[in-house]
Amino acid sequence: MLDRGFKVDPTDGVPQMADKARERIGVPVRVMRFDELAAVDEYEAVWANASLLHVPISELPMILRRIHRALRQSGLHFASYKSGGQEGRDSLQRYFNYPTLEQLKSAYETSGAWSVLSAEEYVGGGYEGGTGPWVAVTLQRI
Repeated sequence: MLDRGFKVDPTDGVPQMADKARERIGVPVRVMRFDELAAVDEYEAVWANASLLHVPISELPMILRRIHRALRQSGLHFASYKSGGQEGRDSLQRYFNYPTLEQLKSAYETSGAWSVLSAEEYVGGGYEGGTGPWVAVTLQRI
């Protein structure tokens, strides 16, 4: 994104990950979780690649409302999630919400007015190795 000239506001909820990201991309990275997102009509897009998958499924609509509020009219949102339909922990004991596409559609519908631009189910990898089901969605704030 930076190489293509986008103005970015990178964040991570874990200080050590924010430090690693800053080292890698060479710009400041704020420590902030999505439940701390207070922006209103500020962003053209919110990119959440493999990050919202750690939000408890019961809290996801609240986080999505914050993202919706932070976007400008017609702003874009991308997110990817490990899928499976039952929240739990992986082999490294990290929590994942593992939503199905239907659960995601429901969470987004209850969080604000969105237009779904794409919703894709696919097989992908993970940090712990192996492969499994994933879901990626791209939406636009209405």
